[in-house]
Amino acid sequence: MPNTLSVDPSVVLQINEHGEFEECGAAAGRFPVVSEEPVLRECIRSAVASQRQTTRFIWIDRDRRWLSITVESDQGLGIQGIVSALPIPPPFDLTVRELDILTLLASGLSNPAIASRLGRSRRTISTHVERILRKLGQTTRAGAAVLAVDQGLLRVPSPDGGIPVSLAAQEPDTGRTRHRGLNRRKITIGAPLSLHGFAGTDAVEMLNGAQLAVREINARGGVLGRQLDLKVVDCDVSQPKSVARAFRTLVDAEVEAIVSGYTAAQHVAHDIAADYGCLYLNNATLESMVERVRQDRTRFRNVFQIGPSDIYYGPGFVRFLNELESQGHWRPASRRLAVIQPAWPEMDIGFRGLERIASRHGWTIDLLDDLPLVHINWSRVVEWIHNVRPAAILLAYYFPEETIAFLRSFAADPANALVYTLYGPSVPVFRHQLGGMAEGVIWATVTGMYSDILGRGFAERYESAFGVRPGRSHASIAYDRVNMLANAWARAGNPRSFDRVGEELRSFVYRGVNGSYALDNTGQSSLSYPDATLDPSMGQAHLVYQIQGGRQRILSPSPYCDSVFQLPPWFDGRK
Repeated sequence: MPNTLSVDPSVVLQINEHGEFEECGAAAGRFPVVSEEPVLRECIRSAVASQRQTTRFIWIDRDRRWLSITVESDQGLGIQGIVSALPIPPPFDLTVRELDILTLLASGLSNPAIASRLGRSRRTISTHVERILRKLGQTTRAGAAVLAVDQGLLRVPSPDGGIPVSLAAQEPDTGRTRHRGLNRRKITIGAPLSLHGFAGTDAVEMLNGAQLAVREINARGGVLGRQLDLKVVDCDVSQPKSVARAFRTLVDAEVEAIVSGYTAAQHVAHDIAADYGCLYLNNATLESMVERVRQDRTRFRNVFQIGPSDIYYGPGFVRFLNELESQGHWRPASRRLAVIQPAWPEMDIGFRGLERIASRHGWTIDLLDDLPLVHINWSRVVEWIHNVRPAAILLAYYFPEETIAFLRSFAADPANALVYTLYGPSVPVFRHQLGGMAEGVIWATVTGMYSDILGRGFAERYESAFGVRPGRSHASIAYDRVNMLANAWARAGNPRSFDRVGEELRSFVYRGVNGSYALDNTGQSSLSYPDATLDPSMGQAHLVYQIQGGRQRILSPSPYCDSVFQLPPWFDGRK
């Protein structure tokens, strides 16, 4: 009794240690052509002799059935290989003629050479090639060739009578594998997330947004016929060593791309990603990091910040206050503004621009910028606010935990001043923990979820998938960046051609849930509307929200507003 393997039910043959073909498996006898056709047997023997782990190609039998043939070598137990045959519909709706041309194209032949082999005119072949590219979703012959080899879209025998086993698709030789039929290696996106560290609730938003995008893309067939996979590595974004470990883990896993939100060790993340070379899409919102890319485009060519920089926050703060005052919605109690920010060298809210605009409109700035990044004594800060007596306060902090702690201290002893902060209130936990204390808080983000049809649709699908509504910033950013990667990979034709993928990402403007991403600039960063561009179709709106009745309402800029300013409840009634 010959040795047999427990393999996929599509297996029809095994090749024993003497090189003899033996029927086996549940599909034995279903496709006699596999054992009876001399040319096919020769091709199978060549595949086994090549010592590749897995080889795939297409055979069209006498009944015009398309069979995907898979040959797996070196199975042990005295078996040299196993052969499976799986009836398939023509992939990508290819015709037999198109499959022939694709096979020759993947062999490296030019259009004139293909025309000569098939006895057709060059114009006819050129037309066929254009049609093949459209069906495969490719823009170049090289992309189509890579896809054909990768998916086994190669006909045996080839149109000129050859046996292109040297081209046939193969799985990476990473050790003994079991039979996988037509399964292919997934395209892996690495995600370092602070799920159990600082800003953990924000990390959950990022994870959910990315997972939703991956699910939707995979449901549509994936990218280039391959499914996407998300590899998550937990880290603490406030700890440089933890961030470095997470990024190195992803590099060791040879992921096709890395995506992240923000980290207190952003320079470490940039360095590791740049040295590896894959695309790194982040939302650090740091002009200091954008400047690094500008200064060394060669090293950081595949590092992209998919959100505008922090330098627009300061000027945007004063601009919004001036609008409120000029429209009669608010009468400031003084001409003083308080700015509070951590002593974080990488952060730059555009303070010089803030001072310049403020001076033109008669404002005086009081700055408190020597605070630590975390674990701040906010009661002392509130005392400072009362001494300064500002009309409005800019709390330039990103981490939701610290913003929540400030609001608790402020609510216990409020000042007659507007509270305007950055980003932190976008996370649902902000309103959940503060309850009524969050009412009236104004906050801004240079990349937030719009309230348009795309934003509403995303929010509905997110809630359906995870049972909660998304926040107004990073859930949708995470969703957008996975979709941007998918578009770039499809255009490039090969996710591991990192530089080509980077070129493709620069070549298009992507309209996502958080606006338009245009990255073809020296810093490879999104543009801010109306700060860096007056064309809303080319940028992401610098959105200003206010929490009203427990809901997030957009106050600025036009045309994205869905409400008007309301005086916060802690005011004593003066305007």
